Amino acid sequence: MKRILLVSILFWQLLQPGLAQSLAPFQAQSAVTRPYIIEHYTSQGCSSCPPAEAWLAEQFNKTDLWQKYFPLAFHVTYWDYLGWKDIFGQRAFSERQYQHLNQKHTRQVYTPQFVINAKEWRGWFSGELNGIFAMPQPEVGVLKVRITNQQLEASFAPQPSWAQDKDLHRARLHLALVGSGFTTEIKRGENRHKQLPHDFVVLSLQSLPATAVFAGATEPALHFTQSLDAIPASALNAPRLAWVAWLTLNEEPIQAVGGWLEAPHDEIQSQ
Repeated sequence: MKRILLVSILFWQLLQPGLAQSLAPFQAQSAVTRPYIIEHYTSQGCSSCPPAEAWLAEQFNKTDLWQKYFPLAFHVTYWDYLGWKDIFGQRAFSERQYQHLNQKHTRQVYTPQFVINAKEWRGWFSGELNGIFAMPQPEVGVLKVRITNQQLEASFAPQPSWAQDKDLHRARLHLALVGSGFTTEIKRGENRHKQLPHDFVVLSLQSLPATAVFAGATEPALHFTQSLDAIPASALNAPRLAWVAWLTLNEEPIQAVGGWLEAPHDEIQSQ
């Protein structure tokens, strides 16, 4: 039995690099106007979370997804003690939520919690769902991202009027692999005996600084290059996968691109 387990582990380790290579190439370019980065902190162990997740799926699986709206569901782990371990939960996502608190983007840590463009939003609880999305957004610049095999290349060309007082050396690019169409049978905890659907689940997250900054240059001011992490095992069961990349400056979202990948499930399994 131990020998079979060891062989299985070694086989999986050999398979992992091929998973990232199996995803279809991705290329996207943003508009000039800043979009809405909608971070949703949730848990399969939280009885209040399923309605919020249903709203997230209903609200944003429509027009302007991956153009104006970028929903990201971060599953936290601090409710796991209630009897059910969230299969999408990552401690890093719990830490990310606490970072928002430490940076005074939010006043508390709870689920379900929404953080939109680095500001806490409680409109979901009161039914005030459209007010924040009616606010005019500034023209910040154009983000371009290309992913082939295990390599990311990106650039950001800021609007001169927006960038004149900005320290672009503080910019970071974040890349998330996002899965939608999941259904999980919950056997214990507050949601026991329920079948929970999940969309826009963040399966992996990387953050990287700019590899080159050109202040006042005629070419794009920021460039990024990075090798990708291995695709997580949870992506194997994703009916749909998307890449989402967003730029932040001083922890505030600036610009983003995203898009669904073509036939990700079949391509991954074929490896």
